[in-house]
Amino acid sequence: MVLVRAPGLSGFNGLIGRCTVLSRSKDGFAVQSGAVGLDFDPRRPWVATVALFVVVVAFAATFAHIFTRAAEHVLRLISGSPGPVAAARMLPRVEVGLVVTSAVMVAAAIGRWSQATWTGRLGVEAVAASARGEDRRISVRGSAMRIAGTWLATVAMASIGRETAIIEGGGAFGSALGRRTGGRGDALAAAGMAAGFAAAYHAPIAAVLYLDEHLNVRRSRRGSLFTIAGAIAGHVFSTRVLDGHPVFPTMAAARTSSIAIGALIALVPAVTGARLLLEARVRLGSNALTERFATRPIAATMTLAVIAGGSVALFRDAAGNGVEALRSSAGAVTIGLAVALAIGKLVGTTAALASGVPGGALTPTLSVAVGFALLASFALSAVGIEPVDRWSITIAAMAVGVAVGLRSPLMAVVMVPELVGDYSLIPVISAVVAAAWLLDRQID
Repeated sequence: MVLVRAPGLSGFNGLIGRCTVLSRSKDGFAVQSGAVGLDFDPRRPWVATVALFVVVVAFAATFAHIFTRAAEHVLRLISGSPGPVAAARMLPRVEVGLVVTSAVMVAAAIGRWSQATWTGRLGVEAVAASARGEDRRISVRGSAMRIAGTWLATVAMASIGRETAIIEGGGAFGSALGRRTGGRGDALAAAGMAAGFAAAYHAPIAAVLYLDEHLNVRRSRRGSLFTIAGAIAGHVFSTRVLDGHPVFPTMAAARTSSIAIGALIALVPAVTGARLLLEARVRLGSNALTERFATRPIAATMTLAVIAGGSVALFRDAAGNGVEALRSSAGAVTIGLAVALAIGKLVGTTAALASGVPGGALTPTLSVAVGFALLASFALSAVGIEPVDRWSITIAAMAVGVAVGLRSPLMAVVMVPELVGDYSLIPVISAVVAAAWLLDRQID
């Protein structure tokens, strides 16, 4: 292994994360890792870079806000309610099933076509490739198509997350703006992604950790600066300008002791639920049915779309990304809600994503983990044991979901406290995440 200085760059940006690591293969030396794109220093005044950064952050945060509000507005026009769960409850089950099934089929077609047309140029993966120095750039048109597919499925109450669309929107805009002004666009793309994530989930620290997991921004001083600043600025812009607020109500915050007790109940079932969804997503890729049953892609897509629509029609609390249903666990919780989150969300999300819908799995994973944990609490109630309130169980289960279902223990430690707007929960959440991580490793 050798360390070399990247030519043509100046100052600390002239080092690829201080160095570029080259490893020998049978074809000679090849670049193995580094942060080429993130460290690229464009020849423009720093004032211009600051101005571009402000524009990207404002766009990403506003886009995250508009994406959600526009979907809520359309749902209100259709059903009279802005929330997918409330809308699903107000509409006839047959109509819900038909709407979700149809939207999943169209969104899956958009997702598959986008993937085939702009292969390797979509989402965080494209930015990561560019940051490594590969000749790939995130496609604005391809991202726009995928975002449209996600938004359509979101409006139609499909059981998917929306974080990928929000992150991709900020990343594509930042990348395009950076390239048009003499840079590679990677650092501005990272800033846009971080700002969008922070604005959507009121979670600036989690946004930084999310980007580090996908882009290894810690290898680049410039990339780290843009990511951290983007997350903070996106959060501030969202809260001060767009009236953003924590995803879950702060008035329902539980005591540390209650969450510790809730974790004892939630740990094993939440790990089970999160692992089930993770395994399902990994094993049932978009071509799984086509390969396994030798059917045509359209037949596989239609089958999965029907399953996705049927799961929401049968379990109405499984509609949407899961946030609305999780909020209700701060109040009165029914066993029907627990079943919907555990079974309906597990089946609906797996089917929708496997069909090719360009959606996310963050909040659905939280929902499935919480659903299994709530079922365990109802089992205890059936034998006369009421150890703690169910909101405390929900908070503990969400942390387990992020740590296990997304394989992101560090992000889980800060993201759940940020979601509920209470950083004082970090110590007890750290203990919950550590226990979940150890149990998950034992399962592996």
